[in-house]
Formats: sequence, C-alpha cells, structure tokens
Amino acid sequence: MNALVTGATGFLGSHLCRQLVRDGFNVTALCRSTSKTDALDDLPISKKIGDVTDRLSLDDAVAGNDYVFHAAAHGTYWRRHKKVQNQVNIQGTENVSEACLNFGVKKLVFISSITAIGLPEEPGKSIGEESAFNLEGSSLNYHISKKRAEEIVLGAVEKGLDAIIINPANIWGPHGEKYRGADHVEKVMGKRVIPYFTGGICVVHVDDVVDGIMAAFDRGRTGERYILGGENILLKTIAELALRHQDKKASFVPLPKAVTWLAAVISESIALASGRRPRITFVTHTLASRFQYYDSEKAKRELGFTPRSFDVILEECIAFIESKKNTAVQNSTSGR
Repeated sequence: MNALVTGATGFLGSHLCRQLVRDGFNVTALCRSTSKTDALDDLPISKKIGDVTDRLSLDDAVAGNDYVFHAAAHGTYWRRHKKVQNQVNIQGTENVSEACLNFGVKKLVFISSITAIGLPEEPGKSIGEESAFNLEGSSLNYHISKKRAEEIVLGAVEKGLDAIIINPANIWGPHGEKYRGADHVEKVMGKRVIPYFTGGICVVHVDDVVDGIMAAFDRGRTGERYILGGENILLKTIAELALRHQDKKASFVPLPKAVTWLAAVISESIALASGRRPRITFVTHTLASRFQYYDSEKAKRELGFTPRSFDVILEECIAFIESKKNTAVQNSTSGR
C-alpha cells in the first residue's frame, strides 16, 4: 500500500506518517525545500521535494501512490497572507484532487478543519457536519478557504474520486520539543491576575485525530465529512484547570471586545511596520468571544471515534512542560 502525505512535516502530518508506517504503508512525504524534516527523519519513508501549488512536482509525487492523505494547509490568521493562503488551501487542493483523478488514486483523505463547518450562532451550542456555513463575506479567510477546498474535493467526488473529508478541532499534543496547546497553560503559570478571552474551543488530542483519520480511511463513506473533536470548553475553564493542576490560585479578568479590538489594531500596525507576525490579529479578536463548539457524534457513531477527556490531555501537557523544565535545570546544573 503506497501512500502520499502532503503537509507531512507539520504537526498532524508527522503524527499521521508515523501511524501509517506502523500500519504497514509505504509512505512518501511531500516536503517543501524549506521544510524542517526533524519529525520524520527517524521514519523509514521516502521524501519528495515539492509543493501542492507546483503541479509538476505534485504530479511526480502522486504518481504511483494508491492513497493520498492531503494535510498541507496555510493556517495563518493574518490577513496580509490571504493571497498565499488561498493559493495553498484552495488551488493546492484543486491540484491534489485533479492529480488523484488523473493518476487513478484509490482514495483521497482530505484533512480539512472545523473552521470549514462555520461557527455556532448560539453561545454554548455545538454544531455538526450538516450545519450551514455562515461565514461567507466575513474576515475569516482561513475558514472560507477551507470551505472552498472542501467544495473542490466534493466536485472531484462527482467525477468519480473516492474521497472523504476530515474536520479536526483544536489539536493538542506533543510535537518534537514542544507541546501544541501548551501556550494556554504556560501563560497562566506564576500569574496572580489572569486576563482571558470569553469564548471557548473544542480540544482534541493529536493521537485521537490520527486514530479517527485511519478509522475514516477504513470505514468512512465517500463524500462525507467527519468532525474529530473532543471536549467543548471555555478558555477561562482551561486556565482554571491548569491552575488547579498546579495547586495555584489567581484572579480572572475578562477581556471585552473593545480591548481585543484595540489590541489587534496595535499589534497589526506594529507587524506591518516590522514585517513580523502580529501577536493578536483581527481574526483573533473576532474569535476571542465566540464559542467554537462542535459535535463529533457522527464520527463516534460511524467510525468508533473515542476522544480522550480534556483533563487527560491537560495532565499530559503539564507533565510535558515540567519535564522540559527539569531537563533545562539539569543541563544548567551540569554545565556549571
């Protein structure tokens, strides 16, 4: 079984490659010339230099593969990158879909995002795969680009391609020397006063997402989309639980929309002058007070998807942070 993975050097892509190898696939990773391959270097896989926006290199990578897992995406939330984001997310997906059709790929697994589902209208309510997309005309270009990409894949399905769509939620988990999601925990450490965004997110562990992807590959229905999410949880609750795990207390101060808007104005202005990515964008401001809650019942029912609890994820995250701190202290001590 020959499988190509786009976005293979990324967080989810590298975990997916590792699982595919364990499952006996002959894996080829499509890597840009500038990509760091550290997360893949210990795996018995092939690497091909190329880009989903470069049709020649993409065709060369797709040829000879039975299956394609398309995980490449441009995920920035800064509007300055809108053009390149659309090139990667929309045109790149069109290129992948056409290549799969042209080279007779048996199945395409498209890793989309919950952002392509839209946002719940009611605070605290979750939405599922059949929810009407409600972000057309908004400033949320990443969300719109992923929706356009899904439409392209569904168009390829109508032409005869066997393809399924995966919509992961906010993914946490280890990635090399870092832990994705740890910023939510680290920013409350040692603080007595904690400002917080008033919205919420849906958190899922990377290993659970990979398990869900493989279950969808085995049992997913052609042309269907599957939300892979875990617990829906307030951002304030994440901070509170992180403090509780550390046996700490603090005062919490909500950040109103006016404050996040002003912060975005200042941050983006500084970024435009310096060329550096802003710490807070207008997209961050837009999402700060929204409840990004999603329902994974379809994946649970059809795929046997069983995500772990947020508390389990948090325990792992804190243990990872503490382990890195202890290692740093030991290295500092031994170097004296």
